[in-house]
Amino acid sequence: MNQLRWLAPAVILLVLCLKGPSAICQDPSFSQFYANRVYLNPAFAGLESGVSVTGISRLQWYNADQGFRSVGLTVETQLPIVGLGLALNLLSDTEGIGNLQTNQAGIVLSYTIPGRKNNIHFGMEGRIAQKSINWDALIFSDQIDPIYGVVGSSSLQPVLDKVTYGDFDFGIVWRREGDLGSGKKRLRDVRSQLGISFHHLPSLVSKSAKGNDSFLNRDTRIAPRITIHGGLIIPLHFFKGTGLDIALSPNLKLDMQGHKPLNVKENINVTTFGMYGLINSFYLGLLYQNRFFAPNATHTDAFILTIGGYALSSKRTSSKDPRLFFGLSADINSTGVGPVAGNAFELAFRYRFLPKAGLTVSNSKRKRSRKKQLDCKDFF
Repeated sequence: MNQLRWLAPAVILLVLCLKGPSAICQDPSFSQFYANRVYLNPAFAGLESGVSVTGISRLQWYNADQGFRSVGLTVETQLPIVGLGLALNLLSDTEGIGNLQTNQAGIVLSYTIPGRKNNIHFGMEGRIAQKSINWDALIFSDQIDPIYGVVGSSSLQPVLDKVTYGDFDFGIVWRREGDLGSGKKRLRDVRSQLGISFHHLPSLVSKSAKGNDSFLNRDTRIAPRITIHGGLIIPLHFFKGTGLDIALSPNLKLDMQGHKPLNVKENINVTTFGMYGLINSFYLGLLYQNRFFAPNATHTDAFILTIGGYALSSKRTSSKDPRLFFGLSADINSTGVGPVAGNAFELAFRYRFLPKAGLTVSNSKRKRSRKKQLDCKDFF
C-alpha cells in the first residue's frame, strides 16, 4: 500500500495532462533562471561575443515516483556587426513513473538595438516538440481496490503514445548600465534589466489555435505562458580599495501559465524573488518561490539557496571576459508538497569560446559611435 500512496502525485499529474481543454500543465521551471537565460527569454540569445555552451540539469521531488527530471543544452553566438544573436536550444523533460517525456529542439534568433546606456533586445524561437508516454507503467484509480490493491485493467483506452507538434516563443529585454538617482545619493554604475517573454505564442494569440499534444487525440492545445522578469546589480563602492568587488542584486520573476492570462484563479502562477550577493567573481543567493508573495500553507513554496560564479581558464584571460560559469542550487520545500518529496536540485554551467581578434568590432569603430552592445558580466 505504500507504493500506492506514492503513486498519487504522478497519477494526478498525468490525469490533468490527459483531460480536456480546461486542465493546465506547467512547463519546466528552473530556479537558476539566469543560468538558463535563453529558456527564460529568447531575447537573451547572443549577449556575449564568441560561442557559449550552456548546460543545466534539474532533479525535483525525486522521492515521489521519480519526480521531474529536466536537462537543457544551449549553444549560442553573437554577430556584433549586425546586432544578431543565434542559438540552438534543446530541452528534455521526464515526469513520473510513466516516463511522460517531452523533447524539444528550437532555433533562436535575436536582434539588439544598441544605445549609449541602454540596449533593447528582441528574440524569437521556433521549435519542434515531441511527447511520449509509457502507458504500461501507469495505474489509474479504477484499477485500485481498497482491500486487494491493484486489480483489473483501466477503462481508459490508450490512443497515442507519441505526439509531435510545432511551437513559437517571443521575448523582449531592456538592459541599462548607468547611475540611478541624482546628487550625492545616487547609485553609481548600476546594471538593470526588465523583460517579458511569451511562450506557446500560437495558443496565446488565437483561441482557435490547435496543438497536437493530446495522447487521447482530443481537441486541446498547450497552455500559453507569460514570464515577466527584472533585476538590478548595485555595486557597493564603499568597499573600493579593499580588493573586494561587492554588489547586491535583487531579482524578481513571475510565471503565468493558462489559457486566460489575466485570470489569476485559473492560471498556474509562480512568483520567485530574492537577493544575490556578488563578491568578486562569485555569488550567493537566497530566493523565495510561491504562488503568492506571502507564504501560504495550502500551496507549494520553497526557499532557493544558490551559489556559483565565474572562473578564468588561464591567467592570460582578462577578468572582463570570463570563460567558465558554474552554478548550484537547492529548493527547500517548506509547505505544500513538503520536504518529504525530496526538494529540488540544479547544476548549471556555461563555457564561452572567445572569438578571434579578426571577428570582433575594432576599438576604432566603437570610439566613433557612443552606441554599443552592453557586455554580460555577472548575470546580465
